[in-house]
Amino acid sequence: MISNISFLNFQSQSSQIKSNNNNSKVLNFNIKAPKLAPLAQDTISFTGLSEYKAAFNNIELCKKIHQCAKPANQYLQDVLEKYFAQDVYDEKTNPRGGIAPISARVKSPESIEEKVSDKISSTFKAVNEADFYEKIFSPHSEKGIKDKIRDISGARIVVTEAFDNVMDKVVDNLCAMIREESLIVDEIQNHTSPDSMADSYFTDEQLKKIQDAVNEVRADNGLDEIEVDTDTTKTGYMALHLSIDTRYIPKLAKNQGFWSELQIIGSDVELLKDIEDFCYKLKKGMSIHSQDVAYKPFEEMFLNAYNDTEHYPNVQEAFRQYTIKAYLAQKKRLPSDDIKDDTKSWAYRYPTIKDCGFEGQIPPILDFNILARIKRDCDDLHNVEINSDKIVDKINQTIN
Repeated sequence: MISNISFLNFQSQSSQIKSNNNNSKVLNFNIKAPKLAPLAQDTISFTGLSEYKAAFNNIELCKKIHQCAKPANQYLQDVLEKYFAQDVYDEKTNPRGGIAPISARVKSPESIEEKVSDKISSTFKAVNEADFYEKIFSPHSEKGIKDKIRDISGARIVVTEAFDNVMDKVVDNLCAMIREESLIVDEIQNHTSPDSMADSYFTDEQLKKIQDAVNEVRADNGLDEIEVDTDTTKTGYMALHLSIDTRYIPKLAKNQGFWSELQIIGSDVELLKDIEDFCYKLKKGMSIHSQDVAYKPFEEMFLNAYNDTEHYPNVQEAFRQYTIKAYLAQKKRLPSDDIKDDTKSWAYRYPTIKDCGFEGQIPPILDFNILARIKRDCDDLHNVEINSDKIVDKINQTIN
């Protein structure tokens, strides 16, 4: 395990996110840009749940579920590529594409175990007996875990906000996919900002189209209609989430299907969410890779600053308002030839504390640009950790 961690030298290099400000409004999706953690790997650990995890001791079952979920996850990725591939950006073959390459992921066994623990612990916080019995399930039941954990399989459609008609295409493709593949959607969540200046990613008309497609398939399967659930987030996060029932897809082997979560999100909002996810979990009392020392500096630096009410009396509310403004700025960001770079170590620039009008109210280290640089170094250390055995083997092979 790496024991000597220094953040004095932020030299983490990453490929630039390039954009052009021209009539065609072409955005260069940087495939080598920071991947959104929940899709690349599950980086968030739930601290304070160790007593539940120890009591359940269901890691072997979670490993089995992780393996069993792979067919459903592959199906989800395949069906998304089938309906959205024509709009995927490629610098040479499709520079007008408004969607990043589709990716999907299965939660790791450890993350499934932690999510089960979180679900069980929340059950005991149910407000009444009916809620309790609705939420309760056995952590040793494969079926119970499949039914209760809705995002064991997950995928994300990332679009550029720069294309005026990209959401029309997304809606048309999504509705065709739902109808033609007979996908049962159990929940439609439209996450919106509390800022009155923010527009939803989807218009009421577009949301109605999605709702109609969903309810047509539900009616064919004898299910009740559902409505779009509009969720005004506290952080300003904006996206559309769909809970898709892939448990009984005919193309999948019997009992191999799982609930899957599909997120539709803008490219610039996604990049900020990559950082803000860490902050959100830490504010909730959770941990980032609780067994990995690589992320401890991020945790300590963030929490020390976030709780520094002695020097910044209103820091926590100010940081929340800063996050809302930053998400709004990300959604409104347009492609530009002038890539603003205050860090000199990468090209993408997030809205700063000063940009959002909170200078002096928030510790400078909580600026998303600084947090992103710290996270990048943590990621580098983490990657060295998980690949250390391979690196040693390669060195030994070279020596021998």
